[in-house]
Amino acid sequence: MAHSGLAARRTLAEVLAEQAAARPTADALFHGDRRWTYEELFQRAEQAARALLAQGVAPGDRVGALLGNDPEWLQMALGASMIGATFVPLNTWYKSTELAWTLRHCGLKLVVSATRFLKTDYRALFAEVLPRLKAEGRLPDYAFPDLARLVFLEDAPAGCLNWMEFLRAGEGVSGEALALVRRAVSPDSAAFVLYTSGSTAEPKGVLLNHRGVVENGFQLGRRRDITADDRVWLGSPLFYGLGATNALPAALTAGAALVLQGHFDAGSALDAIERSRATVFYGTGNMTRAMLDHPDFARGRVGSLQKGNAGTVAEYKRLTLVEMGISKAVPAYGLTETYGNATVGEVDDDLEIKVATNGRPLPDMEMIIVDPNTGDRLGAGETGLVLIRGHTTPGYLNNAEETAKVLRPDGFFDTGDLGSFDADGRFIFHSRLKEVLKSGGINVSPVEVEQLLASHPDVRDAYVVGVSDPVQGEKIVAFVDASSPVAEETLKGYVKARAASFKTPHHVLFRSESQLPRLASGKVAKHRLAEEARRELGL
Repeated sequence: MAHSGLAARRTLAEVLAEQAAARPTADALFHGDRRWTYEELFQRAEQAARALLAQGVAPGDRVGALLGNDPEWLQMALGASMIGATFVPLNTWYKSTELAWTLRHCGLKLVVSATRFLKTDYRALFAEVLPRLKAEGRLPDYAFPDLARLVFLEDAPAGCLNWMEFLRAGEGVSGEALALVRRAVSPDSAAFVLYTSGSTAEPKGVLLNHRGVVENGFQLGRRRDITADDRVWLGSPLFYGLGATNALPAALTAGAALVLQGHFDAGSALDAIERSRATVFYGTGNMTRAMLDHPDFARGRVGSLQKGNAGTVAEYKRLTLVEMGISKAVPAYGLTETYGNATVGEVDDDLEIKVATNGRPLPDMEMIIVDPNTGDRLGAGETGLVLIRGHTTPGYLNNAEETAKVLRPDGFFDTGDLGSFDADGRFIFHSRLKEVLKSGGINVSPVEVEQLLASHPDVRDAYVVGVSDPVQGEKIVAFVDASSPVAEETLKGYVKARAASFKTPHHVLFRSESQLPRLASGKVAKHRLAEEARRELGL
């Protein structure tokens, strides 16, 4: 399929180069008081590319960044793209064991890190992970033979470089040398490895190539009606798929500007949106709720937002579309493995359609629904396993076993999700197949119960798990973050009045947001909620 308006050579760096040549003075980035044009962003990406070459980074090598949503993250990602290195954004919530596992698993050759992020001292974190660096001021460490260089934005310890030293070292790399490497970069080479958090198993490194990032990013941006006149506010971390393979390529391929803040904070988000006059919203449902709940929230402060990401879950979509007033935002569905989104809604769809569905498949995305037991293809209105073919991951890094589980011989990717299509071809997400509960012999979707609970005026959020029971098979246990005092029986009655009685939770447990256990990704760890339910209820 033709992709009019895209760089002929489908890499992020080449898209940037074409935007810089066509619109050099157009805004590309807002971050606090920093404002870069497309020409400046291209020059800084070139600067990072030279610095990487000076450190011996070659095409195919993997380089990492332990940074917040900062300009240096973009500079490194686009610089790596320019020389054909694979960029691995590291999760800023990592503890020492998670950082060590990831460094070892993907064999990073170079890492750029903040000195501190929020409450975490990253110098101390790396000293814990790299004992040779701490003891001798040297790299590589015996346990991490691939890691040759560690760069800190400032205050680098012995054996490391600071950011300015790193950039200055690249000044000796000629333009001809950079151009030679740049011309050889294949759009089918890996642009990113994005790590998904495992709940009971090790994380998986999702390989994503340049062509998929660029082409799917272009299509999902066009479906959202993102243009060169837009300013795209991103609240989600860039190390997530919603950032790296969604908001970033959508903005870049359209020639729009990104509006970044180092980390999400509701008050700071309101300030950034108001100051930049951002027009596109790229946040998650919990971010929407946090901004709405902030004492300084006023519709006028976010009045510039017109369109963007409404999300997947009905209650969160309603908050974005109605409460925030971003009426042209669209629903979507996708996974990291599908380059951010596989389906996206239309900006002019009716509100009811946006809340009830997740849009139609993007161009170049083929989606079918099959019976999870027989594999038979299902028709409109029938719920089954979701398979996707098109822009999907070529596999998981160094994990042939998990790759074989999801990539079928016919080219379809097994999402592990349950969904259906309505009569108009719009997709409806139901739940994760593994999360479906069986209570009293009947299948129950946790997502459906969560949405019902979250629609109660005294409930901020809800998470539903199943706990084994010798009589029921599984008992339905809901964990609720209440915004106001509300009784367990009130919530049970609320669900029972709106859904079949077998979907009513057997137990409701109350937790504040800070009490909910989370994975490194920030998602709620449902396996740990199930453990808490068993202990607390004696099940």
